[in-house]
Amino acid sequence: MVTKGRKKKSSGKKKFSIKKAKVKLDSRNVLFLLALIVFLCAVFVSLSLAFGKKKYPDVVSDSVVAETPETRPSDQSVQEKPVEKPSKPKPEKKPQKNTSETGTSQKNPQAVEPEKKNTRPENSVEQKNQDQAKPKPKPVEEKIEEKKPEKKPVPVAKFNIPQAVRGAKIAFVIDDAGLNVTNLKKYTGLNFPLTVAVLPKLSHTKECAREIRASGKELILHQPMQAMNLEMNPGEGAIKPDMSLSDIYAQVLRNVAELGGGVKGINNHEGSLISADSMKIGAVLDAVSDSGIYFLDSRTTAQTQAPQAALERGMDIYERDVFIDDVINRDEMINQIYRGIGIANKKGRCIMIGHVDKSVKILPDLLREMYPELVAKGYKITTPSGL
Repeated sequence: MVTKGRKKKSSGKKKFSIKKAKVKLDSRNVLFLLALIVFLCAVFVSLSLAFGKKKYPDVVSDSVVAETPETRPSDQSVQEKPVEKPSKPKPEKKPQKNTSETGTSQKNPQAVEPEKKNTRPENSVEQKNQDQAKPKPKPVEEKIEEKKPEKKPVPVAKFNIPQAVRGAKIAFVIDDAGLNVTNLKKYTGLNFPLTVAVLPKLSHTKECAREIRASGKELILHQPMQAMNLEMNPGEGAIKPDMSLSDIYAQVLRNVAELGGGVKGINNHEGSLISADSMKIGAVLDAVSDSGIYFLDSRTTAQTQAPQAALERGMDIYERDVFIDDVINRDEMINQIYRGIGIANKKGRCIMIGHVDKSVKILPDLLREMYPELVAKGYKITTPSGL
C-alpha cells in the first residue's frame, strides 16, 4: 500500500515524500514462481515441437536437442525457413538387396527408397524391432552350369547292310556241336538268339547239350544220314540205306532222348542219299512229328524229297537258304551273309547255317560285329522255331 506522508515544516517550501511499500518474498514464493516459469517453458517447448514436427518432421527431430527457449525461432520463422540440420555428416546408406520370389537376392539400388533417419529413441527402437521382424534375404546361390554331355560320334558302319524290308527275319544255325565245348562257348556267349545242332554219340554230346540249354540258346539234334558218296562215314547213330523204316524211326527217337530235355527240332547232317528217298526221309518225319519238334532240311542235295514227304503228311518244315562257311575266309563268309540278307528281304525270312569247329576262328566274331548293324537296319534275329 502507498500512504501519504505528513507535511513537514521547511524553510519556506512545502515538500512531500512518498514511501514505497516493501514486499517481502520468502523461499516458498520463490520456488513457486520458478516452478511456474519451468512449467510454462515446458508447455511452450511441447507446443513448438508438436507444431514443428507436423510441418518439418526431419528438421525438428534433428534440432530439438540443440534448441533452447532463448534460441528457438517463432512459429512464423519456422514456416518460412526450415532449421538447418546439424553439421554431423550422415553415413551413406548402402542400397538394400531386393529379394526375388525365388529366394535369390539381387542388388537394385534404384528400386528401393532410402529410409529416413530418425534420431528419436522410441522410433529407433521400433525400427530395430521392424528390422528384426523382416525376413533376412537368403544368400545368393551360385548357379552351377550343368555340363552338357558330349555328343558321341556316330559309329561308322563296317558292313554294307541294306535296310530291312517289312521286318525281315534271319535265323543262324550252327552245326556239328559235340566235339569241343570250348569252341561251342564262343557261340553260346553271343548276345542274340542262336540255334545249335548237336551230333549224337560223341565224346561231349551231353555236355554240349547242357551248355546250350544253360546259355538259353535253342537246342536241336544234328541227325547223321548217309551221303550219296558211300565212302563217307556219317558216324554213330546215323540213318543208313539198309535200315528199315521202323529202325529209322526208333533211331531218331533214341538220338533225341540222348540230348536230354529241351530239344526243339532236328536237321540232317550230310544225308544226300537218305533225303532223296521219300520213304526213308518220311520215316524221319514221322519220328519228328510224334516228338512234337520241327524238321529243318539242310538241303545237302537238290533232289531232296523232304518237302514232298512233309506235304503228304500235312507237315510244315524249314529249309536252309545259305551255307555261310563253305569257304573259310572272312570276306567270302560276309558275302554269303549278304546273300542271305537279300533272300530275307525277298521271302521275309532266311536260315543260314555255319559250323562250330570248322569256322570258330572267324564266324563267332563276325556274327558279333554284324549283329548291331543288322538290328539297326530293322532285321529281326531269331531261331527257326521263332519264324
